[in-house]
This record gives sequence, C-alpha cells and structure tokens, in this order.
Amino acid sequence: MTAAVRHPSPPNHDAALGAKPRLSRRWRYGLLALLVACLAVTGALLPMVWDLLDAFDRLPKLAGFQELLARWPGVSWSLMLVWGTAVSIALVALVSTRSGWRGVLLVGALSLWAVAWYLHMPHVEQCHAMYGAGNICNTWQWIFSISLALATALYMFVVFLLSLSALGLLFTRPEEADEE
Repeated sequence: MTAAVRHPSPPNHDAALGAKPRLSRRWRYGLLALLVACLAVTGALLPMVWDLLDAFDRLPKLAGFQELLARWPGVSWSLMLVWGTAVSIALVALVSTRSGWRGVLLVGALSLWAVAWYLHMPHVEQCHAMYGAGNICNTWQWIFSISLALATALYMFVVFLLSLSALGLLFTRPEEADEE
C-alpha cells in the first residue's frame, strides 16, 4: 500500500536538476589527505618562512608609513591579520572560480600589500614596551604564528592542487575518474 503512495525519485537527483556532479568519496578523502600532508610539510618549512620574513624585514622602509603604523600598533597588528587572511581568501577564490589573470593580479596585489604592511608594522618589542611582559603580547605572537602556519599550509595546498590540475588529474569529471 505504501509503495503506491511514494513517488519514485530519479536515481541521480543532482543530474536531474542539472547540478554539477559531486566529487566522489575517494577524491574528497584524497584532497583531505593532501591538506593534512600540507600541514605536516608546513611544520618543516615554517622556520624557513620566518627566515624569509626576517629577510624582508631588512629591506628599506618608508619612514612616514612606518611612523603612521607605529602610532596605533594594536590596529596595525590587527590589520596585518586582515591582509594575510585576504590573501588566503583571494587565493582560494582564484582556484575555486578559475578567475584567470584577474585573480592572479588580485592575489599578487594583496600579497604585495601584506608584505609592505608587514615590513612597516611595529615589532613585538614595541608591544612588550607598551604592555609589559603580559599575556597580550604573547597572545599576539601566538596568533601570528598560527596564522602564518595556516596560510603557509593553504599556499602549499593550492600549489599542489594547481600541480595536479596542470597534470590533468584534478579537474576531471568524477564519473571519468571512477571508471578508470
């Protein structure tokens, strides 16, 4: 009796609606494993990233911009996190929307802005001079370390995704990948 009341649904509801095919579980788990591997590699590369940032810090600076940021160190440090997050979001948008050269220009411009901001923002020593050796400065250092580690892992993940895409392995249709 209940079989007569139920309406049969199409075997593939997404295909019936014209939606994009979903990634198979194998691909989702593969991408998750790639993300975890990127986090592990980031742990090994993070000291080199800090060395690179120290090398950037030795570059010449604009005195006026540095003085402006030194007036409001808390705002300067907070906005550094915003710029770093903006680069990461633009990078994800570049990969997910395949926005082409405009996306590359956006990521490049945001990266240059973030590096320029980092070069001119006050150092942590100024935090210790203003607020003492309290928890606020340690919290800022911890937040910057975590933020840099996650951003580096994301950059590596995108590089690996672009490498797989260049090889033609990533953006194939899941039906084709499952048949092979």
